[in-house]
Amino acid sequence: MLMDSKKPLHITAVASNLKMDYGGVHRHVEILRNAGLLQVFEVGRSRVLSPLNIEQVREFITRAKEFNEKR
Repeated sequence: MLMDSKKPLHITAVASNLKMDYGGVHRHVEILRNAGLLQVFEVGRSRVLSPLNIEQVREFITRAKEFNEKR
């Protein structure tokens, strides 16, 4: 979802789209940010997300899907 967007997304929009609570999405975002895959900007009281290395994220998603299919 984030990679398909032309502009950064708010964490609340991601949470709503995934039908998850803000806290759950925020924990995932922190992991991705610490891994250097996601950038988080503070805009007022909101957190806005932007991917840092889209190709690396796509490769990770592809490998994860392949792994899950083999299980």
